[in-house]
Amino acid sequence: MEALIAFGIVITLALGAVRMGTLALQRTGLSRESASFQAQSAFMGVGFTTSESETVVNHPVRRRILRMLMWGGYSGITVTVSTIVSGVGSSDGHLLRFLGLMLVTAGVLLSVWQITSVRELADRLLTVVVARIPHLEVIDFEELLEFDKGYTVAQLHVDRNRWMTGRTLRDLRLADEGVLVLSVTRASGATIGTPEADTTLEVGDRILTYGHQEGLERLRSRTADSRGEVERQESVLVQRERMAAELADAERLASEPESAAVAGAKPTPEDGTEAPGGPPSPLT
Repeated sequence: MEALIAFGIVITLALGAVRMGTLALQRTGLSRESASFQAQSAFMGVGFTTSESETVVNHPVRRRILRMLMWGGYSGITVTVSTIVSGVGSSDGHLLRFLGLMLVTAGVLLSVWQITSVRELADRLLTVVVARIPHLEVIDFEELLEFDKGYTVAQLHVDRNRWMTGRTLRDLRLADEGVLVLSVTRASGATIGTPEADTTLEVGDRILTYGHQEGLERLRSRTADSRGEVERQESVLVQRERMAAELADAERLASEPESAAVAGAKPTPEDGTEAPGGPPSPLT
């Protein structure tokens, strides 16, 4: 029983460490998707052969985060192996039962971790911890792009039979959906830093986009059929509603200081005399 409890604690700490690493990497400017992948790769000690990894390891702060995740991953493996050996030794011939309980424990913990409320609570707690890490720079463009309001930067892949494939940016009119294309990277590795409206998206391209996370997720999975066109129209309507709500919120915030100023102003009678309580008028 003690071995199973220790195994559960190791799994919980591993999930928390990877999530903390993801949040820390996001604060250095990585997108959520890239930060999550790099944190998992570092913790498990695999995946560092991509060009994206080069930009991570060449950054001093990100390199320090990855080093901590690697040490945590190695320590977790050591503790897990010793826990399994200890559990097998004390299983009294019930080896399969012990291994089955370990799998059930891992499955339950991973299932609980997928619950939205659990992850949100963990994010709030871990964000406080990450904010206390010294010299962890938060670059300015995160705040300018309003990542905290659901907006993010994401890289989308142009695959076969996708809605974007073989069409120009002019035809796609992604701005109607609140999506901005920042760059296009061809399958050959060539990058178009400022793509024009006549740029055609081809199979194998990777496009760097900025927009609302929900809209980007829908765009990522949109297929090249009638259903894709319907989803496009729905996305345009959602963006119009979102823009209307954001404009209304901006107008409300702008009017609040004016209302406060008007409420705090001292009224003055129209005849030029002061309000009651002031000095008497020379006409009396």
